[in-house]
Amino acid sequence: MELVNNGPPPNVITTTTKPGFRVAKNENVDVRPLASFHPSLWGDYFITNPSLLSTHQEPEEQMKQRVQVLVKNVKILIKDARGSMIEEMQLIDALQRLGVAYHFEQEINEVLCSINNNSSSHHPYSDDDLHFVALRFRLLRQHRYYVPPDVFNQFKDEKGKFKEEVSNDLKGMLSLYEAAYLGIPGEDELDEAINFTRSHLQSLMKHQGPRLAQKIEHALETPLRRRMSRLDARLYISVYEGDTEIRNDVVLELAKLDFHILQLLHREEAKRISIWWKDVGVPTKLTFARDRIVELCFWALGVYFEPQYSRARMMLVKVIAILSLMDDVYDSYGTMPELQHVTDAIQRWDLKAADEMENCLRIAFHAIYQTMGELEDEVLKDGNLYRIDYLRREFGKMAIVYLEEAKWRDECYLPSLAEHLELSLKTSAYHVVACATFLGIGEIAGKQSFDWVTRFPQIIKDVCKISRLMDDVGGYEIDVKMGRQHVVSTIHCCMNEFGDSLEEAKARLLHLVEDAWKDINKECLHLTIPSALLVRLVNLGCVMETIYRKVDGYTESSSLKNSISLLLVKPILC
Repeated sequence: MELVNNGPPPNVITTTTKPGFRVAKNENVDVRPLASFHPSLWGDYFITNPSLLSTHQEPEEQMKQRVQVLVKNVKILIKDARGSMIEEMQLIDALQRLGVAYHFEQEINEVLCSINNNSSSHHPYSDDDLHFVALRFRLLRQHRYYVPPDVFNQFKDEKGKFKEEVSNDLKGMLSLYEAAYLGIPGEDELDEAINFTRSHLQSLMKHQGPRLAQKIEHALETPLRRRMSRLDARLYISVYEGDTEIRNDVVLELAKLDFHILQLLHREEAKRISIWWKDVGVPTKLTFARDRIVELCFWALGVYFEPQYSRARMMLVKVIAILSLMDDVYDSYGTMPELQHVTDAIQRWDLKAADEMENCLRIAFHAIYQTMGELEDEVLKDGNLYRIDYLRREFGKMAIVYLEEAKWRDECYLPSLAEHLELSLKTSAYHVVACATFLGIGEIAGKQSFDWVTRFPQIIKDVCKISRLMDDVGGYEIDVKMGRQHVVSTIHCCMNEFGDSLEEAKARLLHLVEDAWKDINKECLHLTIPSALLVRLVNLGCVMETIYRKVDGYTESSSLKNSISLLLVKPILC
């Protein structure tokens, strides 16, 4: 998640300046740094339109019973595929991409454990089948099994370059492309695989039919490793339906029915959260803040969409919503004296301190305070009060770093890129969100998990780096258009420190994003925390890729409207 909008530097920064210098003193520090955000695109839509238009005529309970029958039938399919590794892998890949793998976690884990322990030489598909080798590599690495990249050596010539004849294997090329994005630092051969496949896929795309061309274009835009799985499932259902080579009608029916049932649940969650947000009063009383509650429901679906995490999603949305409000208080409303008072109040969680605040700040502080109380009541139901203690401490840390960033803005401070990242990785707020993802997830997240996640471990730093840099790259033009006076972004640091042009600065930062993803891949292979927790952190990075790849889709949310509609408004066709 990235809630911070780093706009253009103050107008006084017009020439290259040594990093770490204050180029000018902003004499108007008591003038509110007001922004002008567009209103919600959804309004009360999910409150006044709670029902979902559907192509299904059966009652929901009857559909759920049908899903249980289909789940049993797919388990039989998985069992029947044993003995053919390629059939097993293609079925697992389809179940994962269609968003129904959560029904088969035990079966999938058993199959992949077996695949990891057995050589492909015992199966009809040998190691000279690129699609087979790449798919096995990707599935195993996704599930935290280490597979060395030298499995691709047989597809290279004596000079260590990929053989040109490989480029004629479209299926294999797509599989290799997707697999290579599971690379870790130092695996240069996988970087070469990405460059090789990307170049040839771009050429091959021009000579394919519409279905295949769209599939290639989708992959080239965002590799599977970095896609928001719920949105990808919605899009992949139609792709799978049209792929007669691998389609199984039982699996397809399950995918459609399951998506529809979960869509009903997710839409009900959006209704309840919209009512809560309206009661908090942000849309009407705090018009300086971004009103993006539906976008935050979409955000939470990127972290976990499964039905058992409904409570966790509701709690997560509330946390991100008050973080967004808090960000806008520091970023787009409060003066320095006011922000110092707010920061002190958050350190003490002192409700009486709000009496001395300006009206809007008092309302905002009450909203943050009361929401934290609601979350406390929720975790108390499970006897896990300690969880809210961790979250409160994380909010206290956020207030301090938000205040420091506001000081940079008012003092027109121009940091180096390294110094900027040292602070802005924390102001990205993703370390707080990471903690919040564990709040309602069940007993799998114990006290030890909260100790770990709040120590700012490397994988959280990497996710925060993706969050910060994707937002800066995606939001630059928007902030320039808004003409906001704000602390400089990493874009400006690169321009000033390295003499980069805008495009060079973006390229430099996106390269750092690539490095962060490699570090995440490495951490996934070595960390010992449960996969059910680890995947949430990886998913946070995927959300950023979805929302910020082209533009700051949180601030300028029109770019997300179609994606949100696919998950919450438009029914799946059956």
